Amino acid sequence: MLVQVEQRAANLFVTRQYWCAESVFLTLNLGLGGGLDADTALRLASGLGEGVGGSGCVCGGLNGGALAIGLLLGNSRPGWATKRDVMQAVRLLHNRFKQDFGSTCCRVLTKPVTPGSAAHFELCARHTGTAARMAARIVLARRPDILSVVDWKFLKRRDSALGAGFRIAAERLRKH
Repeated sequence: MLVQVEQRAANLFVTRQYWCAESVFLTLNLGLGGGLDADTALRLASGLGEGVGGSGCVCGGLNGGALAIGLLLGNSRPGWATKRDVMQAVRLLHNRFKQDFGSTCCRVLTKPVTPGSAAHFELCARHTGTAARMAARIVLARRPDILSVVDWKFLKRRDSALGAGFRIAAERLRKH
């Protein structure tokens, strides 16, 4: 299942349907039963790409994973003590990501590639997919019951760049 999560998030990014944070958050929300509709999930994650609003700081894939961990493991009870478990889970995601890639900074992670190049999209797709897999692993370790609500059809879907491009163009035409 973790491989499916990784591949789905990377596919959503590499086909340029969504930014890194959106791809991770959408995949984990829809794939693991987060309960948000796709439009709401995309709006929540939309400002976190390219290192938080394009600033080049924390990787958008990592941001999307942190947001998903909060959705799937967090709670709404008041008090700081009630947040410790989710904070530890997000810290674990941060530390694992940093260990695997050497940094959590978008600017540092993408320094070896030319912005907008095919190599840039491939590199970011790898970060996006890996962040989704890492976050899913952390969630499942704490909530194995989520396996009973996994949307396998969504996770196994792979879009082609051409098909995604047609869907994006059709959506734009519908809005105008």
